[in-house]
Amino acid sequence: MKKNRKIGWIVGYLVCLVFISVGTSCAHTARLVDESGNPLALAVDSREKIDLNGTKQRIYIAGASEDNPVILWLDGGPGGSEVGWVRTYLAPLHEQFTIVCWDQRGTAGSYAAAKDGLLVEQYVQDVISLSNYLADRFNQEKIVLMGHSWGSVIGLLAAQENPGLFHAYIGAGQQINSIENDTLGWQMVLKGARASEDHKTVALMEKIGRPPYLKTLEDGSVVPDGQKYFEVLSRLFEFSPHAPADASFRSEKMFLAPEHSFADRINLVRGLLRGVKEVYPQLAYLDFEKDVKRLDCPLFLVNGRYDMSCVSTIAERWFNTVEAPYKELLWLEESGHNGVYTESKKFMEFMTEKVLPLATT
Repeated sequence: MKKNRKIGWIVGYLVCLVFISVGTSCAHTARLVDESGNPLALAVDSREKIDLNGTKQRIYIAGASEDNPVILWLDGGPGGSEVGWVRTYLAPLHEQFTIVCWDQRGTAGSYAAAKDGLLVEQYVQDVISLSNYLADRFNQEKIVLMGHSWGSVIGLLAAQENPGLFHAYIGAGQQINSIENDTLGWQMVLKGARASEDHKTVALMEKIGRPPYLKTLEDGSVVPDGQKYFEVLSRLFEFSPHAPADASFRSEKMFLAPEHSFADRINLVRGLLRGVKEVYPQLAYLDFEKDVKRLDCPLFLVNGRYDMSCVSTIAERWFNTVEAPYKELLWLEESGHNGVYTESKKFMEFMTEKVLPLATT
């Protein structure tokens, strides 16, 4: 009965999203406001598709001045699109920066680009190519690279490969490794399910066991098991510790961004499901503590104290040992995985006080 109620709630929620989406399917830029709630006059405001490594991919650009430093925002997922969150919770930041949101290959406005492949290295090369494009377009030598969650994986890899392209790399909800991180997540779900007497989830977690998750194909080859990763990752939020700042966060805004058409929203849902099952398993043996011991551009980490999706204490441990020309760590004490949005004022102050000077000298 409990499972049926949960499925019914999910179906009802998705149906509501469909009706809302149909009613607001004419894509346009969200209304951006400053800290006082006054409308921002945008000198840069575009929603366009560009050629990126042989594919067509969608970007969204907004800012108060063409001369401001550029931030390329790398969304979480894989398969997420955070333009609806960025422009809702971080609107005032567009006064100091030109912020570029991007639907990565395989989701939302860039869903068709998946036909060319969904390999992690392709995402990394997309980041580098798009960064070069933006630097040229705005006549800037460097840009700021910001990666959230999954975006922090491809962001750090891009910054490691081409550090001279970036004023700084900022990792929010930075993922550092997979086996330890995902084992902690699995343990958290199992413990929470036992405490709430969710017997079916307990049985499922006990059955799939600890990561890494692998399966054997008919030809005998062994590959990551995307379905098992999906079963764990899709339950992380439900069983994560409650973060006080999460109370005011509306996660559904990801799916209701006015910049997205109805088709984009459908492809966003499809992209998330596909990304978790097809892309995330490629990270089964990710380990930045072993592979990224030095970064040759300034490094900033933004950690939510309650984050158990990309475990914040693991990110802190890596931060304490990695070498960089300059590095700084911001703790958002009231937040979980989405702290840049749930404690947006503190994050925006950090960006203007710490990052902006680096990007304007």
